Amino acid sequence: MEKRIFKEENNLYQFDFSNAVWATDELNQMYRKISSILSDVDFIAETDQEIIFMEYKNADVENAANPGAFVQKLKSDEHYRSIALKYYGSILYALVSGRNKPYRYVYVLECAAAGSTERLRIRTKIRSKLPFDLQNGQEFSRRLIEDFEILSIEEWNNNPIYGRFPITAIASS
Repeated sequence: MEKRIFKEENNLYQFDFSNAVWATDELNQMYRKISSILSDVDFIAETDQEIIFMEYKNADVENAANPGAFVQKLKSDEHYRSIALKYYGSILYALVSGRNKPYRYVYVLECAAAGSTERLRIRTKIRSKLPFDLQNGQEFSRRLIEDFEILSIEEWNNNPIYGRFPITAIASS
């Protein structure tokens, strides 16, 4: 089994997609190389049944530059738009690379100010910017998105599907 263990930008958490059929964290590098205007999610993983797009934000890490600013960002329509655009840019990659399984988008959010009630509000705002309404009632050959969720790391790890790809803290040296 190929090891597909990725680290987030602060090197504090790792994402183990070894159990995935396929996974990547390289979309950002690819888009930067071609000076693309496209945004991208942090990770894409393929299971036997679906393609999971995952965006990860953590304002609760030790030495976070400005966690208060992130809390304010969570109230901004620009943040919701940004998270939605990451999905659109990433499904374009999946479509042209022939990954035709159902698409699911998960935003893993760690922020003390974003408990379950606040995450539900954020989910509603972001979901309204994703292509759910576009695909309803249209004669498309495929659905553009099956579901969108916002989860904490604990919720991700305890989920029967996502938990196969655990998020763990990297031990300090």
